[in-house]
Amino acid sequence: MAKKVKQRGKRPPPSRTVRLTGQRLIEGLAGPDGTRIRLARPADSTRVGELLTLATEQVESEHIDPVAAGQCGEWLLNGLVNDQVSTEALVRAATSGRLQEAALALSLPLVAEDRDGTLVGALLALPPGGVVQTVQEAGYEQHSLLAMLKYVKIKGLAVTEAARGRGVGGALLKRCTQLYWQLDFMLLFGEFEIERALGPYYSRHGFTVLEPGETTDVGFVLTGRPIGLGAAPGEQLFFRWRRKTS
Repeated sequence: MAKKVKQRGKRPPPSRTVRLTGQRLIEGLAGPDGTRIRLARPADSTRVGELLTLATEQVESEHIDPVAAGQCGEWLLNGLVNDQVSTEALVRAATSGRLQEAALALSLPLVAEDRDGTLVGALLALPPGGVVQTVQEAGYEQHSLLAMLKYVKIKGLAVTEAARGRGVGGALLKRCTQLYWQLDFMLLFGEFEIERALGPYYSRHGFTVLEPGETTDVGFVLTGRPIGLGAAPGEQLFFRWRRKTS
């Protein structure tokens, strides 16, 4: 009987990234090791707050209460229909003094749910108030609104100690990045405390990590003039620009 020749060098075709829809984000997308990555629900708010405090002490009720009230992500979900958030909606919100509501509608609370329903990871991304204010104070009022539709700050990313090493944090970052890139945002950034030594981690996930005290220009693409962005004292900045594809 002839022996079967084992073919070598052939690999399965690379898996295609699932295009995000609002429904998929709400129901959850497959994550590593049986987890699911999904939009946080109001009932998740307490656990989300507990998880995020593992990453930063700067999590306050103003970040968690909107999750409990179901106020986060509305514009993001609507924008997934056309891959773009409505600029007109933001202008109307600014004109009527409802920018805080707009910021909540552009915020993204994600969770990683384990097989048994336990939440083992959380990520919160939101419009960067500091950058928006800096652009505004530089005299670029209209550009400050545009910054809310182009720049995103990762407020916190955390995974329980028991779930670390399973790729959960990377999966949360992947879906966060995919969502905002799909909606035509340009920049994701965040900060971490120096003693946490998370530079290599964020570098592995495609972010540039600055040394303490360093800044990067984030204003030129919006205003034509440089506007520096850096981390607070005792922290390091990580950031990633979206690469345009032809």
